[in-house]
Amino acid sequence: MVLLPKGYREPELVYAVEERDENGHSHRQLGAFFTEREALSCIARLEVAGDSGLVINLIPVHLRIQDWEFDR
Repeated sequence: MVLLPKGYREPELVYAVEERDENGHSHRQLGAFFTEREALSCIARLEVAGDSGLVINLIPVHLRIQDWEFDR
């Protein structure tokens, strides 16, 4: 049985739209959204404008350091 920290909250997921270089390294973050749908809409708009190498990076966001420590 695993004991959760008192007041534990699971992390929220953020869908960050990032531009990657030819080596696959993140070059810059262009936006972040709470839904994959919105992140995909952002990518579609940016690609129409000529951007390329765009990916979604899932980022868990913790409310408290104790929750992050538990999830490590």
